[in-house]
Amino acid sequence: MNDKTIKISDTIKTLGIPANVKGYRYLRYAIELVMNDISYIDAVTTILYPRVAKKFNTTPSRVERAIRHAIQSGWLRGNVSEQKKIFSYTVDANKGVPTNSEFISMVADYIEIYIGE
Repeated sequence: MNDKTIKISDTIKTLGIPANVKGYRYLRYAIELVMNDISYIDAVTTILYPRVAKKFNTTPSRVERAIRHAIQSGWLRGNVSEQKKIFSYTVDANKGVPTNSEFISMVADYIEIYIGE
C-alpha cells in the first residue's frame, strides 16, 4: 500500500466509513483516481464508476450503490468534528449526507491541501 492510499484510508476511517463494507474499497480507489486526475469528478457515472467497477469485477451501478451505502453508514457513526472540518459549509444541513461525488471530491481535496500527498 502506498503513502497516498494510507492517507485516504486513514481519512475515510476517521469519517466513520467501516472498512468491512465493499463501498470502502470502492471509495478508496475512487478517491485515489480523482487525486491522480481531477477530470474524473466531472464524469462520475460515465467514467469513474465504470473504472472502479472494472478493477473490482463488478458493475458501475453496484459501485455507486456500495459507495452511497458506505457514506451513509459512515456519516451516522463518524467523527462529527472531522466531518465539519472536511465538509464545513459545502453540505446542506437540511440534506445531511453528502452525495457520492461531493464526498469523493471533498475528501480528495482535503487530503491534497491539508495532509499533502
